[in-house]
Amino acid sequence: MSKFVGWSRRFVQAIAGVALATTLAACGGGGSGDAGKPVVGGGSGGGSTPSTVADLSVTMDKTSITNAGTDAVTLTVTSIDANRSVVGEVPVKFAIDNGGVITPAGTATDKTAGTLTAKAQIGSDRTNRTINVTVSSGSISKKVSFDVVDSVSGGKVADLAMTVDKTTIANDGSQSAVVTVTTVDANRLAVGGSPVSFKLTDVGDAVISTGGATNTDNSTGKIAATVSLAANHTNRTISVTATSGTVQRTISFDVVDALITKPKASDLTIALDSSNIDNSGSRTVQATVTAVDASRNAISGIPVTFSVDSNAVIAPSGNATNAQGQVTAAVGIGSDRSNRLITVTAKSETLVRTASFVVTGAKLQGTALPTLPSAGSAGNKVEYLLTDVNKNPMIGVPITISAAGLPAASGQTDSNGAYVYSYTAPTTPGAIDVSASAGGASSLVTVTVSAGASTVPPASPTVVSASVSASPNVVKVNSTDTANRTELRALFLGANNAPIKNVRVRFDLNGDVNNIGGTISAGTSIVYSDAGGAATTNYTPSTRSSPTNGVSVRACWDYNDFAAGSCPNQVLTSLTVVSDPLSITIGTDETLAVGDSTLTYVKRYVLLVVDAAGNPKSDVQITPSLDLTGYYKGFYLWDAAASSWKVYYTLDGSATPTAGLAPVCLAEDLNRNGSIDAGEDRNSSNQLEPRKSDASITMVGSTRTDANGTAVLKIEYPKSVAGWVGFTITAAAAGVVSPPASYTGILPVLATALKTESPPPAFVASPYGSNRKSSDLVYCTNKD
Repeated sequence: MSKFVGWSRRFVQAIAGVALATTLAACGGGGSGDAGKPVVGGGSGGGSTPSTVADLSVTMDKTSITNAGTDAVTLTVTSIDANRSVVGEVPVKFAIDNGGVITPAGTATDKTAGTLTAKAQIGSDRTNRTINVTVSSGSISKKVSFDVVDSVSGGKVADLAMTVDKTTIANDGSQSAVVTVTTVDANRLAVGGSPVSFKLTDVGDAVISTGGATNTDNSTGKIAATVSLAANHTNRTISVTATSGTVQRTISFDVVDALITKPKASDLTIALDSSNIDNSGSRTVQATVTAVDASRNAISGIPVTFSVDSNAVIAPSGNATNAQGQVTAAVGIGSDRSNRLITVTAKSETLVRTASFVVTGAKLQGTALPTLPSAGSAGNKVEYLLTDVNKNPMIGVPITISAAGLPAASGQTDSNGAYVYSYTAPTTPGAIDVSASAGGASSLVTVTVSAGASTVPPASPTVVSASVSASPNVVKVNSTDTANRTELRALFLGANNAPIKNVRVRFDLNGDVNNIGGTISAGTSIVYSDAGGAATTNYTPSTRSSPTNGVSVRACWDYNDFAAGSCPNQVLTSLTVVSDPLSITIGTDETLAVGDSTLTYVKRYVLLVVDAAGNPKSDVQITPSLDLTGYYKGFYLWDAAASSWKVYYTLDGSATPTAGLAPVCLAEDLNRNGSIDAGEDRNSSNQLEPRKSDASITMVGSTRTDANGTAVLKIEYPKSVAGWVGFTITAAAAGVVSPPASYTGILPVLATALKTESPPPAFVASPYGSNRKSSDLVYCTNKD
């Protein structure tokens, strides 16, 4: 409906426009010509013509006018009868085309003279063209025309058609650009013999030449100009402007590097600075490509492109060989930390060369719990942990597991790089090999389904070194899930550092003296050391955090199976479980800034929040407060010898320089409620000193700690109270278990202000007075 209404409105507007144009009958222009020249001819039209009128005679005072817009053509219409005699009071209408405007002196010829005049102008259109005026009375119609010519040249040029034979020219000066201009009239027909001038716009010293021509060719209407470079061969854009009378047009082209024929390589070689790399992600392999010709000479400027596979990332040093005929590229493993082969490919036109290196470091550790499941028992599992070369967990990596007689499984490692395979033991006793693969690493864990006593042979030879470790040794608490955990690893070595297999290990929390809780995934089951001498399991914290190293882990071990609850041999380690921020500290530096208004000082302080392990805690809400604890009396005097202002504190009217802390007058607002309560206004000044508004405190930026556990606050105060007010900043943090942090001091003064004799500093005199009485031990009772 809205589209129809819009169309209808436009249609009505169009009809109204036609009606208005017909009513105005105006559009036109003019120039010079013979005045009073009759126009002979006739025309036909509809309507009724007075019976006495046989013809209309139309004359113009000129046949052309300029496009300046100030000229006009005067038309005189005479109505005559069949005998060529004048007939008066004949209605006459005018119509004009091509954007002209016509203004008749009336609507009918004069009663006596039989004439009617009209003035025709060009309107707002300043182009050169022909304007037609139609004069009619009933069925009689006459048409006259006049030309709009250029106000400068007097010609009929309405436009300039410009072309350039090339859009770029080489910057070595070997090429020129030819700009061709064609002068055309309003009908886009060539107008020959028209004057054209050229202007060159260039930041350099290019030159333009027409060979002496100043007008377009009489027959073709064309003129050409050649643009050439001089001494300046820099890359840039050059513009050429052509002008003919009032018509002006511009065309541009660019100066660019000259095309150079580059040599072609006959061969490429590619070399890697390493054949393997660990999967930490911090190292790269450098690939060097060398281009040579048929004589094995290195060639520079040979284009080379690189590509890599297996999710690697490559960063070339350039896209062409250097002066030594080489181009290099740094190859990284990207976000994929799997063990794999990465191939680097270098191409130059039809030449293709490849080189490969190996990524290592991913390790898949499997621990059977239990190692000796009973025949037909359920709830047995193999815990897998996938880590990189730095023991960091590899998260979200696909893992597949298979075992003869057991169901296959697949999934992804969790946020700890772990995956648990659960199974029900077969009813038939015997050994089962459980194979797993993830991140390019593999694991083979053998479980023995037992119908009775253990068949695992005793550990041998003698254990020389036994240790247990937690990785990481700082782990977060768990709330509703078990995403946070750490690997416990007992390692047993014999003589010559040889690993010892089949050492029996039971892990526990050594009595959990701090009541932190948490679970060990192996429970009380025996874990057997593998061929590398390692027995592993995991510790999952509960909801409580611990003191620093507040969780003790014990690995009890022996060469043969031993009963739960006993501990033939033991090794210990400790770890920290963290949750809430533990402590907050306030500190500052030696700087003091001036406030935006220049009337205040601004002092900044940093707050640092850490957990029990000393790790920074981010996103902790900080709540600061400022207490003005007291004020001081005194003044400064200029010490010429020291070229510095020296502070004086008065006592019972005697002023002496004071080297230490001034005697403080404690704040009068005892309960810090901001109102004068009974007994608080000790000096009867009708206000409480120091004033609460003497200083303000605010956080700078965020009110929460950043990734480094830090936040910044500032205090701001008038310069005049600097050095005269004592303060204490207190900062509390959400979840901090230690007391809030505090910082106490005196509002500092700017050191440079003490070194300028004139003008004196704003704090030259205490706003609280200068004289303190020795009888006032705590509060100051006098106002002076």
